[in-house]
Amino acid sequence: MIKFILIILISYCSATNNSFRGYDFGQYYSRIRIYEYTDYSSVKFLKFNIYDTTKLANWSIIIDTNGQCTNYLANIHFDLQYGAYPLINPRNESFPETYISTRHDLTKTVFNRTVSNGTVQLENPLRGTWFALVFVEHLPTNTQSKRSSSNCNIYLTTWLDYQAEPAPVTLTLNQQLQIILSNSSTFIYASYYTSIGNFQLTLVSEWLSNCDIVILGRLNGLPSVVQYDYQTVCKNGSCSIELDQLAAFIWIYFQISVKNLSCLNNPIHGSMLIHSTDCSSYSYNDTCIPSYPTRRLMFNYYFDFLYIPMYTNTNVTSITSNGSDSSVYSYEFIVDDRNIGGTIHIDFETQIKPYAPLNANISILGCLSKNRPRRYYTCEIDYKIYINKNSVVVRSLPYPEMALWYLTLEYNCNDSKNICNNVSMSVTFQISSSQCTREQCGTYGICRIMTSQQNMFSTCTCLVGYRGYGCTDGTYSYLSRYLPSALFLTLSNLMFIPAVIVAIYYRLYIEALVYFFNMFFSTFYHACDQEIHQICIFKYDGLQLSDFIGSYSSFVITLITMSIIPRSIKAFLFILGLLTCIAINARDRFDSLQFVALMIITFSFTIITWIVVSIKKRRLQPSRKQLLLITPGLVLSITGIILFVVVETDDNYWYIHSLWHILMATSILFFLPKKIRQNTPTERFSEIDRTPFHSSVGVINQGAAIPLDQQDNSHETH
Repeated sequence: MIKFILIILISYCSATNNSFRGYDFGQYYSRIRIYEYTDYSSVKFLKFNIYDTTKLANWSIIIDTNGQCTNYLANIHFDLQYGAYPLINPRNESFPETYISTRHDLTKTVFNRTVSNGTVQLENPLRGTWFALVFVEHLPTNTQSKRSSSNCNIYLTTWLDYQAEPAPVTLTLNQQLQIILSNSSTFIYASYYTSIGNFQLTLVSEWLSNCDIVILGRLNGLPSVVQYDYQTVCKNGSCSIELDQLAAFIWIYFQISVKNLSCLNNPIHGSMLIHSTDCSSYSYNDTCIPSYPTRRLMFNYYFDFLYIPMYTNTNVTSITSNGSDSSVYSYEFIVDDRNIGGTIHIDFETQIKPYAPLNANISILGCLSKNRPRRYYTCEIDYKIYINKNSVVVRSLPYPEMALWYLTLEYNCNDSKNICNNVSMSVTFQISSSQCTREQCGTYGICRIMTSQQNMFSTCTCLVGYRGYGCTDGTYSYLSRYLPSALFLTLSNLMFIPAVIVAIYYRLYIEALVYFFNMFFSTFYHACDQEIHQICIFKYDGLQLSDFIGSYSSFVITLITMSIIPRSIKAFLFILGLLTCIAINARDRFDSLQFVALMIITFSFTIITWIVVSIKKRRLQPSRKQLLLITPGLVLSITGIILFVVVETDDNYWYIHSLWHILMATSILFFLPKKIRQNTPTERFSEIDRTPFHSSVGVINQGAAIPLDQQDNSHETH
């Protein structure tokens, strides 16, 4: 809160020299937890607005952590995109073949985790909405333990403030604007706001000087010598700029300056005028293409739209072109905050007329562009569309940028004039929007609707190692080992059966119950923790919690069983240990330190009982022979713990974790108390005093050996 107040005070105090700090109260994000990148479901989207003409925008960033972060050195990504959710592939995922992944105005920034304060600055940022995508870089699995990141919590605080310029002078259509450049005003900003209509705009400037006047123009942002969309130099007192056929509701900013400052010894007077030409009144040319507006039909699902030409009710649009028809067709459709979280699809199907020569070399050339229609040869490379005769073509635009978009199509024929004039081809196309991909993430993905800081978007959660926007990148797929891994993880728990049987044979019924509980819930947890075919007897979280409690309890109860204390006290400690396992797993079941701490405390207690009894009886308890029998179990359990805590990663999880099951279950067989035969019933009490390991020694009862833990506690001596 104090930081927030300081930001407001700074914004207020900075209102000097005809500039001020802009700030939106909704643009402060306090201590958001960010996560390691797996797919878009693990990222955070933040929304910022720049409302004014701005020279400098500043995103301040604070990174702090808690937990076990000492050896966790992943980078933090802060990517900014104008008018759209940033489209990235930080793990080098491939996009589906027909997808256009090139972005405009995307700025990527990476911070080292050791950096606590950072800044992202943009000079002359575009006016409007910006989105930030924030995540923690995914470390290679061969450099980190599976739990190295789960114990480190990373938080990010960020806010935006920007230096807004005074409002530029405003140009009005067909009205001349007088401008004066002088030593006190070496440059001037002017602006124009486009209106509805298919107009070709032209800027004309006249100057009462022979000095070179430089005019830079830029859409939605202040221009500079390195950032501009249009440029001209007025020589000999006049110049003009063809501003293309711009969409409605766009700000065009101009910077007017003199090339040689020595010319400003005397003021320079000039004028600027914008006039327009109605493209629908004329045939097309390179800069004036009549466009047809579309309307958007919304359906029942998020991001599910269909664009159809205005004043028609057909779902698809069909046009026929031939060599004698030189028309260029352009269709306008809108992308706004209602469908930036989905995917735009454009489907084409062409068919040559049946009477045309089979070898006719004709095609349709298309261009997908924003803010203005463009022909094929001026189109951005990745946004060009080539449609051959008698073919079906699809182009998709994931997380499209907010703007008025244009689909421009023109007929192309490379044959002789006679053939081209007599060949016609029809093209049918449809513009639509959907969640995720049209195939709903395909065979190995699930489409989800997510919300991050009130920003809604759809994303594919991929299965069995597939990656990418549409889960089509199978480079790291483990589908081939999916069935073996599922069988390993579930069936390896059957290794607890010998431990259960031995515990029952020794009449250690509580221990047998805990081992069976562990085996049962571990088996069904791993059966439910599958990506494709899941077998869940109840909720996943409940199965996971039961599995963790069972694993912890098996350790605790086995160690208590090995201690040399009366059975009645052991029963009390069993319950105490079980309740402790429930409590610490409810707190944080992925905290390895609490597991290690519990094991150390329980093991220390068992060792203390051994020492106390050994001192009291003046001989080693347990005996050397018994310690020798315990040693293999100790080696197996320590090996399993090391594998579980240190070695286990996402890639080797299926076999390392299965090995953990086997090692833990097998080690129990060496820890359980053993029966020994006694001589006669009359020697019961004297034999008790000579027992080297009380919890593992029984007395004879006419041929039946009874564990001492089950005898009357009044006869136990320690």
